[in-house]
Amino acid sequence: MDSKMKNIQFVGISAIIGILTGIVISVFRLLIEKGLNYSLMSFAMIRHNFNVLWLVIVVFVLVGITVGLLMKGNPNIRGSGIPQVEAQLSGNLEMNWFSVLWRKFIAGVLTDSTGVFMGREGPSIQLGGAVGQGVAQGFKKHGSDRRLLIATGAAAGLSATFSAPLAGTFFVMEGIYRNFQPTVWLSALTGAVTANFVSFNVFGLTPILPIFYKHVFQPLDYWQLIPFGLVLGVLGYIYNQGLLDFPLWYAKLRIIPWYFMCLIPILLVIPIGIWFPETTGGGSKIIMLVSTHSYPLKMLAFYLVLRIIFGLVSYGAGIPGGFFMPILAAGALIGAVYGASMHQLGLMNNAYTNNLLVFGMAGYFTAVSKAPFTSIILITELVGSTHNFMSLAIVVLVAYVTSDTLGSQPIYQALAERLTKIHKYLDSKEPTDLVKMPVYEYSQIAHEFVRDVKWPGNSMLVTIKRGNLTIIPKGKTKILPGDTLYVLAHKNNVGYLYEKMRELTTSD
Repeated sequence: MDSKMKNIQFVGISAIIGILTGIVISVFRLLIEKGLNYSLMSFAMIRHNFNVLWLVIVVFVLVGITVGLLMKGNPNIRGSGIPQVEAQLSGNLEMNWFSVLWRKFIAGVLTDSTGVFMGREGPSIQLGGAVGQGVAQGFKKHGSDRRLLIATGAAAGLSATFSAPLAGTFFVMEGIYRNFQPTVWLSALTGAVTANFVSFNVFGLTPILPIFYKHVFQPLDYWQLIPFGLVLGVLGYIYNQGLLDFPLWYAKLRIIPWYFMCLIPILLVIPIGIWFPETTGGGSKIIMLVSTHSYPLKMLAFYLVLRIIFGLVSYGAGIPGGFFMPILAAGALIGAVYGASMHQLGLMNNAYTNNLLVFGMAGYFTAVSKAPFTSIILITELVGSTHNFMSLAIVVLVAYVTSDTLGSQPIYQALAERLTKIHKYLDSKEPTDLVKMPVYEYSQIAHEFVRDVKWPGNSMLVTIKRGNLTIIPKGKTKILPGDTLYVLAHKNNVGYLYEKMRELTTSD
C-alpha cells in the first residue's frame, strides 16, 4: 500500500477512534460534573448540620476503598495515565486496553467527584489511548500502526475533555512523538477533530475558560513580563520536582497499602470542601471566580498555596486523576497574585489582571511540562481568544528558559521513565563533526536495536538524545521514534552521512 492510500486509511480509522473517544469522554465529563455537584451540596449541608459529616466520611471512605481495589486490580490506572501511555508508545509497557478503559473510567469518576485537586484531562488521554488500542486490535493493526492509533486516541481524549483539537494534536506531536511526521499529525488531527465534534454537540461551543479581558498588553509594558516569566519558571520547577518527589514520600508510609493511599487526600478534601468549596475540583471554578471577582492579595496567596500543596498531596497518593487543570489553576493564581502585588506597588494597572491570569496558565504549564507549543495553543483554545499572543509568547519563552536552566524535566517523560525504571545516563559532550538526525515513526530503524542497524560506513553512533536523557548507546539499546541520533563522522564525509542517515531515520 502506497503512502497516500495508507494516509486515507488512517484518516478513516482515526475518525472512528475520535467518535468513540468523544462519546466516552463526554459521558466521563458529565458524570464527574454531576458527582462534584453532589459533593459540593454535601459540603454545604455540613455547614448547616454537622451530623451530615459522618455520612460524608463513610461515603468517601467507601469511594476510596473502591478506587483502591480498582487500582490493585490494574496498577496501570493509577495517577494521570499519560506516563503510562507514553511508556506504552515507547515499547516499555504493555496494557490490557479493556481493563484500563473500564477501571480508569469508574475510578476517575469517583475520585474527581469528591473534589480532590485532580483533573479529568490525564485520565481522558489514557481512556482515549485505550480506545485507540481497542480499535487497533479490531483492525488487526500491529507495531507502528498500532502505536499510531493509540496516540490518535490520546489526542482525541485531550481534545474531547478540553474542546481543544489543536492542543490535542500538538500534545501528541510535541509531548509524545517529538516530531511532526505527516502520517502522525494527520491521524492525530483527524481523531482530535472528530472527538471535538462529539464534545461540541454535548457541551456546546462555549470555551472551557471564557476569561474576558478587553485590554491588550502594550509593548511599553513588556518589560513587566520578564520578572513574571522568571517567577513562573522558578515555581514551575518547584512543582515539577514536587510531582516527582511526593510519590516517593508516600512510598515511605509502610502502614498503608499503596492502593489505599488514595484515602488520604479523599478524606483531607472534606474540611477543604466545607470551608473553601470554591477551591475544590480540577481548578476551572477558582480560575473563573478569580477572573470575575476581586479578591484581597492575602486571600489569593492563600488559594495559591493551598492549590499547590494539596494538588501535590492528591497526585502523590496515586489517585487516578490528572494535573493539567490543577497546573493551569495554580498558574492563574500566580498571575493574580503577581498582578495584585504589582498594582499595590503602583507598577501595573489593575485592568491587566485577567491578562496575567491567561499568561500565568501558559507560562506555568510550560515550566512544568516543558511543552511550550502545546501550552500556547491549549490556552488559546481554552480561553477562546488570540489577543495578547505576543505577550503570551514572551511569558512562555522566559518561563521555559528559567525552568530549563534550573533543571526541570519534561514531566510526563520523567514519570514514564520512573514507571519503567529507565536509568539516566550522564551527558556526553562530543566535539565537532556530528550529524544530528531525528527518528521518525515508520522509519527503517524505529524500534530497532542498535546492533541490528546497518550503519553507514566510516561513522559512529555516539549519543542518543531522548527528551532530557542523553544515552550512550550499546548494542542492546533500542532506538525509538522521537529520539535524536548523534553520529560522528569525518568533516569531509558529513554530506554523504547526512543523506544515508536521512534514509534510515525518515519514512516514505
